[in-house]
Amino acid sequence: MTLTELAKKTKTWSSAITAAGLLIFLAAVGILTTTKNHTFLFSPEPDAETGLTPTAKERITQSFDDRIVGFDRFLSVYGITQTLLGTSVYDDAGYTYLIRDTTDHLHFHTSAADAQPYADAVAALQSDLSAADIPFLYLQAPTKEIPGSTDYPPGISYVTHENAAAMREALRAHGVDVLSFYEAFTEQGLAPETQFYRTDHHWTTETAFEAFRTTLPYLNERFGWSLDLSLTDASNWTSLYQPQTFLGSIGRRIGAELAGLDDYTYLEPAFETEYQVYYPPSSTEVPYWTGSFHHTMVRDSLLYSEDVTANRYASYFQYDYGELIIENMRADNDLHITVIKDSFALPFTAFLSTAVHKIDMIDLREFDGSVTEHLLSTSPDLVIMLYGNGSFSDVMYQFWD
Repeated sequence: MTLTELAKKTKTWSSAITAAGLLIFLAAVGILTTTKNHTFLFSPEPDAETGLTPTAKERITQSFDDRIVGFDRFLSVYGITQTLLGTSVYDDAGYTYLIRDTTDHLHFHTSAADAQPYADAVAALQSDLSAADIPFLYLQAPTKEIPGSTDYPPGISYVTHENAAAMREALRAHGVDVLSFYEAFTEQGLAPETQFYRTDHHWTTETAFEAFRTTLPYLNERFGWSLDLSLTDASNWTSLYQPQTFLGSIGRRIGAELAGLDDYTYLEPAFETEYQVYYPPSSTEVPYWTGSFHHTMVRDSLLYSEDVTANRYASYFQYDYGELIIENMRADNDLHITVIKDSFALPFTAFLSTAVHKIDMIDLREFDGSVTEHLLSTSPDLVIMLYGNGSFSDVMYQFWD
């Protein structure tokens, strides 16, 4: 046998052994993961607070995602390797890549998007509502990346900021009423680096509260309402500060060793509250939750979790429900607001609920039917749309069947 033939044979055997080893490894991980999650996969119990049982798809997805055996160790090894290499951009199967800026804030990669079709859809929705004398307000969340504050590695552009600016311009060209929190916070001098969690793509609880404080007087001025502005005073709220307890949505993808941890602050009213919250909304005769702000809207399983990977940001409501109806039984008005939202609106809507009698909170990712028909039939006093600037997707702007 020649050396060339021996090398080819050795390479063939090496490839076969490597492939077999990989298959054995994957099979072992699959068996161990299934064993670890056996009860969750095959005999799941309803959530203690929501009463919801995960679907089969949700159980399988979770079991072989963040519940996979050795998940934390895999992330730690990956994170340590990337740290040693001194990288600031990390490959990610779900988001192409993740970015660490020079202030250690983590960002999901965002692609440039044409804002015009989405602005056209919002303008058409406003037109349908206007014909029925239902006012509409577009609230635009700030972006985590802010030129002049966010300093990206070379070659990374400010796409999210540019997408948001294009959306504002296109909406205003259509005559849509837009309140931009980026513009408002810049005018107020709110420090950009404090507006978002370092390891998460969401704004902080405190920033969501600043958005509430900005929105209430705007509503009074714009619509001639008399909402109680004292509700925005910090003295009327209590806070719970939890240092180094939160590993956010981006940090969970690379591990705590690389990402670090965020502080989390929880806010709730210091005054007496009484609510009725309906889920599913079709059962409007019997509320699913009744009681105080905390009891009906806050999930202690997340707020007080000792697991830093728990989604503490979602302590308010826990899920992006397709629809949730919130009735404030102590409101001094009978105003009804519908909030079309993504996850950015979770804490904001909780805060806004203290000022009005009824909020119908809708997320198009889970909502069944035509949201336009729903709005025309329920005829709220105002429709608010609040999205983060990553929600450029067809499903989030599908207002008709």
